[in-house]
Formats: sequence, C-alpha cells, structure tokens
Amino acid sequence: MSKIKLGIVGLGLAWERLHEPALKRLFDKYEIKAVCDRDYNEAKKVADAYNLSDDAVFIDYQIMLDRADIEAVDLMVPISANFEVAKAVINSKKYLIAEKPFAALVEGAKELIRLANKNNVKILVAENIRYEEENVIIKSLIAENKIGEIAYFIDNNITEFPADMLKDTFAATEWRQHPDFKGGIFLDSAIHHIARHRFLFGNVKSIYASGMPSSVDFIPYSCINALLTFENHVTGHYSFYGISKETQAPLVGLRIFGTEGEIFLEEKSCGFVNVSYKDGKHEAIPYKPGEGYYQELYNFYDAIRENTEGDFADIVSTPEKELGDIQVIFDILDSIQKEKVIKAANNYKRKEL
Repeated sequence: MSKIKLGIVGLGLAWERLHEPALKRLFDKYEIKAVCDRDYNEAKKVADAYNLSDDAVFIDYQIMLDRADIEAVDLMVPISANFEVAKAVINSKKYLIAEKPFAALVEGAKELIRLANKNNVKILVAENIRYEEENVIIKSLIAENKIGEIAYFIDNNITEFPADMLKDTFAATEWRQHPDFKGGIFLDSAIHHIARHRFLFGNVKSIYASGMPSSVDFIPYSCINALLTFENHVTGHYSFYGISKETQAPLVGLRIFGTEGEIFLEEKSCGFVNVSYKDGKHEAIPYKPGEGYYQELYNFYDAIRENTEGDFADIVSTPEKELGDIQVIFDILDSIQKEKVIKAANNYKRKEL
C-alpha cells in the first residue's frame, strides 16, 4: 500500500518530541514531502535531515498547500493559530492531522467540522489519550465488568508549571506562559484529562465546578475542582492544580471505584494499571507508556488508505469527539464563573440549571 505524502506545519517541540519519533517508526507508511515553519533555518534543518530540496522548505503554509504532491498535513502550531491554519488545510482539500485542541473556541471547532464535511476531508485530532495503552486497558476492564458496576472516580492532576517554565519543557514556550486564548494551560492540559473521562465513561451530562482565582497569566484559576456526572450516571471528582506538585507517594492519580473492586493508575508513565478486588486479590497489568503518538498516526494511515485489514478501519479521535472535549472544558470554566450547574445535552448545546 502506498505511503501518505505528508506536509509538516510547525517544527517545534511537538514535532521534535512527539510526532517525528512516531513517524520514523512508520517510515513505510509516510513520506515527508515538504516542511513549513516561521523560522526558515529550523525548517531548512529538518528538510536537510530528510533530504528535501530547498523548494520543499516554506515559511508560508498557504504557499505550501498549493503543492500537488502533498496529500495530508500534520499541523503543530500554537493553540491560538490552530483554527486559521486548519481552516486553510481543509479548504485546500488535503487531509489533516490536527494537534489538540484543534480550535481555541467551541464555535471554531464547529466551523472546522462543517468545512471538513463540505470538502470531504478526513481529520484526525492528535489526542493521544484515546490511543494510550493504559487507557485502552482500563476501558476494556470496565467493558468486561471486571470491578462490577462503576460508581464513581477520582482524577487528581497536579503540575508545577512555574518550575517547568525554567526547564527544557513545553512549559518554557512563550505562548503557553502568556496565552492569548481562553483557559490558558487549563485548556492545553485538561483537554487530555477530559478526553480520557469521555473515552472511558461516555458523554458528560452535567458539571458543577469551583476554582481558586489566579493572578498569573498562564491559568485563570490555580486550582479547579469539578463534579462531573455522565449520561450513564457515573459521577467523578476531577481536580487540576497548576502551580505546585504532589509530595506524597503514591500519587492520588486516577481511581475508579466499582461494586466489586477498584482500578488505580498512579500516573501515565508508571507502567502498570493496578486492579484490586473485594476478595483481596490484586493484579498489576503492565503497559508501555507513550505509545499513543505512534498509534494515532497508525490509525490515520489505516483510515486514509481504507486498510480494512489493519488495526483501525476508521479514525478513532474524530473532530466531533474533540468538540465534546472542548465544550466540557469551557463548561467547567463557565460553571466556576457563574457559580451554577451546567447541563450538557444535544451534542453539547448547553443550558443552565
């Protein structure tokens, strides 16, 4: 089966640390034809590494999109730029791999979905959470009723963003430290957490949240706590704390409580999903962390090439699912601001209780 001819837009950390390593493992499925970055020298460096000629190096994505030899675009730009670049890709009728969140506002996400349907463009939102092995294992345990009927969960997420700003991390980027989009690092980080909740438990029915106001640029609330109720009646306590770190071990992590036992994932790179049962038995299911980036690009290839013999017949992380994730994020922020329960219904068209 032929390779997907790929154009790359945005050659920052997401490219260097997440997408490029996965694409190198998928060398038999993808061929990079052109690269684009506002820093020409960075684009030229990447082009040289892939033996691309100078005419395959761009600082203007609109010009790159005119190339007939590009079949799909892998897009990795700051959140505030996602909508405009994604819109241009879709209007060029090229397939799209879009980093999350693929629009900074709900209205933008809806507009991109409308355009994609109009132009018959397939989109994968690179939400690796829906592909990570630990989450697939947990979803299977729930589906197999391993811990009985699910009652509730606790998901505690703490990151010391100010300290990470001084390291060679994603937090060191200027656009994250001084975001020009609503929600700041809460949108950027919590979109993963909400995607996992919806992947495991389905659609959210209602939200009630509170937050501690923040004086820093990168997040509107230093601490956010949300009570999420799902359509299947599962409830969950979700918390996000962005300016400190958890000092006790083991971490609270993700804990899912059922009538016959509990599932515990300490954190995404711990390597084991722990399951304990009422009868005293326990098992630790091993997994390989960080495989989601490889799996999502594998999924995209199968879906584009309509490889019915592959692992994926259709795209798993769709724009419609991403729209739901984005809407929940803004529902949480609205619930905090208005001090009201937000009811989500009809594809996340909201009304307040």
